[in-house]
Amino acid sequence: MPLEKTITNSIIRYAKEAGLWHMKIHGGPYQTPGIPDLLIIKEGRAYFLEVKQPGKRPTKLQEQRMEDIRRRGKAVAECVTSREQAEEVLNGLYHKPR
Repeated sequence: MPLEKTITNSIIRYAKEAGLWHMKIHGGPYQTPGIPDLLIIKEGRAYFLEVKQPGKRPTKLQEQRMEDIRRRGKAVAECVTSREQAEEVLNGLYHKPR
């Protein structure tokens, strides 16, 4: 199973290759807990991606933060487990079962 860091790095490589603005959000004492791992801007829309290993789920706090982000506007906030899934989200092709 790939490490979360490996998945994150592959998504960052994709964003760089696609020419998308992106940043890794690092946790720390001054960071709001539960914020997704990556922020990518594509065509004026913000995409917040929580990266997990396949089979792993976001914590309740992470789910709450993503829902808070979604409710505030046109930003997308999703949990992804692969570069391919991140590409689907960024291309509007991923529809998470709710």
